[in-house]
Amino acid sequence: MEQELYNYVTVIIYSVSAVIALLMLAAAIWQVSKLTNQVAVAVKSNSISELNALLALEQQIADRRMQLSQTGIAVKECKDKSGDQFDSLVLQFDEAKQMYLNGLDRLCFCVLKGLLQDDDMRLEYRDIIKSALKDFPEDFGTGTSYRNINKVYEKWADK
Repeated sequence: MEQELYNYVTVIIYSVSAVIALLMLAAAIWQVSKLTNQVAVAVKSNSISELNALLALEQQIADRRMQLSQTGIAVKECKDKSGDQFDSLVLQFDEAKQMYLNGLDRLCFCVLKGLLQDDDMRLEYRDIIKSALKDFPEDFGTGTSYRNINKVYEKWADK
């Protein structure tokens, strides 16, 4: 009788342990599913954040290119006028060019560091990078401060 009681108690204890283990497993599965959902939301949020950063960078580059174009036109129109006004416009043009190239260099930095997708950026910016080097060759010689533009140009030249 004692052995039988021991067996019943053992079966009950094992059954309770099994139920507890199943409940813990169910809780763990539920938490993993919640974590999976949170990761999916974080990935989507990260993609949106990356897109916002790219759009802001593109807007900066476009604004700077517009300023560069407007200043370049003003320099050409003023070429035959007084020296002081012309010199002032040339300084404005140089500043606008520097700001534009700095924006492109920042974009190239992001590409080189893998913050922006290389293939997507190559499709969009290959010609712009090529034009920058062609339009301003004096700014891309030895010791240039726009090294990232040079690196991306070289990287994309063979593709």
